[in-house]
Amino acid sequence: MVWFYVLGGFILVLVTLQCLMKIYFGAILNLIMNFIHSNIETVKAKLFDEAISKIKSNKKNDRLEILELGIGTGENFRHFPKGSNVTILDKTDLFLPYLNESIKKNNRNDLNVSKLVVSKAEEMVGIESDSMDLVVHTFILCSVDDHLKVMNQVYRVLKPGGVCIFMEHSIDNENKKRKILQKFIEPLMGDCKFLDMKKVLNSGPYDHLELKKYTVNRSLITFINPVVYGYGSKS
Repeated sequence: MVWFYVLGGFILVLVTLQCLMKIYFGAILNLIMNFIHSNIETVKAKLFDEAISKIKSNKKNDRLEILELGIGTGENFRHFPKGSNVTILDKTDLFLPYLNESIKKNNRNDLNVSKLVVSKAEEMVGIESDSMDLVVHTFILCSVDDHLKVMNQVYRVLKPGGVCIFMEHSIDNENKKRKILQKFIEPLMGDCKFLDMKKVLNSGPYDHLELKKYTVNRSLITFINPVVYGYGSKS
């Protein structure tokens, strides 16, 4: 009978954690993502510098048109080129207070946040084809319904010569213990799933794709490893 009580206790803890996540989802995710982004800041800064230098769609050096998917708490704003026009697409407006806080914290009042689109990334309602110089998504492909549709939509809205920057956590097929942990905690993570992100991103429509892998060494968040990052471009 001991196993019955152990199992019952585990289920109770799981249900309690899921309820807390639903009630305090925005605040909890804000804390988690701030912590994760602070531990990948160096590699992310290099990625943005490299990828932005590859943009060929803005030959007149006008304001860049940027679309960020799943804006979350605005952790990427500090890396956007000065004076850019920014369109935000998210399936919820829950994070707007954190976004405004990020703009103030990073002193990015030069950015023109011109549009908020509340829509699934698979649809991108109201965003014109060939309209974006840069699309950015970090840690969102894990939680969409159809990642291939999302990437096809990204490709559609990119201008020829435009670039998509991405960073995504992945299932760890090389570390069995970490993979077991990832599968164990997955039910606590809402819509988030641990996928083979290298395989996912390679299935996308990009004409040129640069993929790299990064390992976060901070013990509390090693479960997100490996982080697959890079950029894809549209000819």
